[in-house]
Amino acid sequence: MWLLIFLSLVMAQGKTQADGGNHEKPRAVSGAMSSSQILKKATQEALGGNHREVIKLLRPLLFPSSKFTNEEKEVSALRVLGLAFWFLSEKDNATQTFTILLTRRPTYILDPVIVPSGAIEFFNGVKKKLHEKLSQIKKRQAEEMAKKKLEEELARKKKLDELKKSAPVLKQTITLNQNYYIFNLFPLGIGQFQNGQSIKGWLAASTQMVAGLVSVGAYTYLRSKYPRGLVPHDEVGAARQIQYLQVGSGAAFLGFWIISVVDAVINFKPSRRSVDNKFIPGSSIRFDVQAVDGGGVFGISGVF
Repeated sequence: MWLLIFLSLVMAQGKTQADGGNHEKPRAVSGAMSSSQILKKATQEALGGNHREVIKLLRPLLFPSSKFTNEEKEVSALRVLGLAFWFLSEKDNATQTFTILLTRRPTYILDPVIVPSGAIEFFNGVKKKLHEKLSQIKKRQAEEMAKKKLEEELARKKKLDELKKSAPVLKQTITLNQNYYIFNLFPLGIGQFQNGQSIKGWLAASTQMVAGLVSVGAYTYLRSKYPRGLVPHDEVGAARQIQYLQVGSGAAFLGFWIISVVDAVINFKPSRRSVDNKFIPGSSIRFDVQAVDGGGVFGISGVF
């Protein structure tokens, strides 16, 4: 008899330990799961009608404070938990849960396709009781959204202003030069330079300078070698060649000069306008005025 009692006690203790192990295992699994995984599991349990299990899974995540970091998932968990309370006729808990949900989303509605009409009526009743509070929440959210939008706009404008300040600025300088007709008659391409034709000016200056130097050089050589103008008979031929060079280069100088004068007269304008564009650091508009010989320089710079 004592043996039977002993065996019964051993079997009862073993069953108790086994049951305790079975109860502890889900807790260990729940503790190891994330809030998103628990929500997914609770949703599956709700579809199976296991509302007690839904409450057991979600209540610790939402009360006394929410463990969700994502508002969308928190709202979804509140919906599932509130419906679980409603199915079990725990009206006070359902009202509390739906109230928190509506404070998060004042315009939230339940889907009539998957939610029973009774639950929708209960939910709408809670919403009706909270109408004034929800209106205040909507107003506050609208104000916060408008404030956030204004702050974003101000931040964007400030950033744009900073970019403008650090960006290079186009500086435009306009130069007005007055031209004089008399300069067209000058040699060495002065007329071309006055008209802003630098290439023609340098070409005229170089050709006239070379021709003039050759002519002057030949004349100087003859004058220094034959100061009295008397040329020995055996040097007449060489002296005549140098004299031809002198006269020819002098004629070339005059020809190039006449050509440059004609070109300068044809292209002459009473005034000449030149524009210089360059980028400089800065952000404000600036005006530059410079006086030049026979004219002036006016400049404006800024952000364009």
